[in-house]
Amino acid sequence: MPLDGAIHSRLRTANRLTALKVAKLKVPGLYEDGAGLRLVVTAIGTKRWVLRLTINGLRVERGLGVWPDVSLDDARRKAVPMRQAAKDGIDIRKEQRRISKAKGVSFTQAFDDFFAIRKQHLSNGKHVQQWQNTMRDYVFPTIGKRPVAEITASEVIDVLKPIWFRKPETAGRVLQRVKATFDSAILRGTREKANPCIGVAQELGSLRRAVHHHPALPWREVPAFVQTLRKSAASEATRLLFEFLILTIVRSGEARGALWQEIDLAQKTWSIPGFSAETGRRMKNRETHIVPLSERAIEILGRSRTLYDGPLIFPGTSDRPLSDNTLSKLMRDGKAVGTPHGFRSAFKDWAAERGVRDEVSEAALAHSDRDKVRAAYRRTRFLDERRCVMQDWALFVSR
Repeated sequence: MPLDGAIHSRLRTANRLTALKVAKLKVPGLYEDGAGLRLVVTAIGTKRWVLRLTINGLRVERGLGVWPDVSLDDARRKAVPMRQAAKDGIDIRKEQRRISKAKGVSFTQAFDDFFAIRKQHLSNGKHVQQWQNTMRDYVFPTIGKRPVAEITASEVIDVLKPIWFRKPETAGRVLQRVKATFDSAILRGTREKANPCIGVAQELGSLRRAVHHHPALPWREVPAFVQTLRKSAASEATRLLFEFLILTIVRSGEARGALWQEIDLAQKTWSIPGFSAETGRRMKNRETHIVPLSERAIEILGRSRTLYDGPLIFPGTSDRPLSDNTLSKLMRDGKAVGTPHGFRSAFKDWAAERGVRDEVSEAALAHSDRDKVRAAYRRTRFLDERRCVMQDWALFVSR
């Protein structure tokens, strides 16, 4: 048979009924339109449309409505996507029921379903209570009753806005927990859209959160402070530690936890590990930081070695590290402006005034490069340049 004839033959087989014939049918029975579509005429004269399908090897029937509310053309149109879905192993009717059911699942229900499993992985009852309290206090009042399938990013933002800057740590935890709930809903099939938490932190301004800087003594006043420090009534360990901290511009905890095993007197360097088995985390970024030691810093180490014989360079009582409050109190007693941490800011300002390249001063402070691409390719920490800078800084603060 010619190709055109074959097509017409299939069309005639698939469309056996006509609108006029459907209207006139009175005798109860099954009347085939073809390709699984049939009209069922009941004993009381009701006419309804039925579509027979094979889905994953199983024969099923799906109702398409009652004539004349659903015409012949309407039934044929309804049948097309259902046949196509069946070829892909999908039962559209079941899918529609699932979606309808999903629309009835509230965010609170979605969280309860998710948390029933998640809480088994939390370490203790306190953590379980924290999860539940944050959702109860910050989330449920706003979106708890909303269908989890329909919640938008805008609604998530409305949840977080009141606490984003006022309680940033809490807001961060709330966002993580809300996101986990939506991820669970997507996996369970009660939400089809993407997670509405995506991009919320950027929209709210995670990089614009308030930054609290440590008060700093003006850099021009550092030499006078060092002279006062040397004459103070504080213990010698405290005086040596504080001056060593200023000379090396490290954080208080890094200086207080300094160990002799980290010092290389031959190379005149101090290698602070990112993590130490003796004292725990040492560096904020958990990366090893090498500090070039100035001549004055070497002198301080020599003096400390004659006073103490233990793993700590500047021990406190019971051979434990001195407390940060000990250094802060020394500044308060001397009526000096700022905090021990603030000497890092003083150094940064001094370096800028002296024309030290920014990347060199940043490396001296062990700051991570915010440009991730540049940081990935940079292999140097400017050790030779920093050695000269640290010696100049020592000469300045010791004058």
